[in-house]
Amino acid sequence: MNPEDLLTVSECQEIDQLLLPAADRFAIRVAVYAQRYLRTKIEGQPLEDLTETQVYELVAADPRLQAEEARQGGFITWYGQILISALKQLRQMAEREGVPIAELTIPQISRWFEQQCQTRLRSSPPLP
Repeated sequence: MNPEDLLTVSECQEIDQLLLPAADRFAIRVAVYAQRYLRTKIEGQPLEDLTETQVYELVAADPRLQAEEARQGGFITWYGQILISALKQLRQMAEREGVPIAELTIPQISRWFEQQCQTRLRSSPPLP
């Protein structure tokens, strides 16, 4: 994990101020991290074009993640699944915003999660 892939303190504060459940705020962080991680791993290829196989190949080729795999068997598979899941969401966000995945901003990503949360709340049965 590169320090430049991580959220800054001000970015964390921006996300923490959202009126969303903790799980959604965590998912925002994962989406931002996945976007940054994948953007640094591919050169000249749009993130939209990444396949699941390519994501697993990128993860398997990362020496830092190989070291973690040696300590915790199955880590690379787990990490690849996290990135693929986030990438699916990022594709939806990018399509909705009309921008490439690599250009999504934290406010755009946050807005998408806020709308997903509102949709969940509207479709939930009323409390007795």
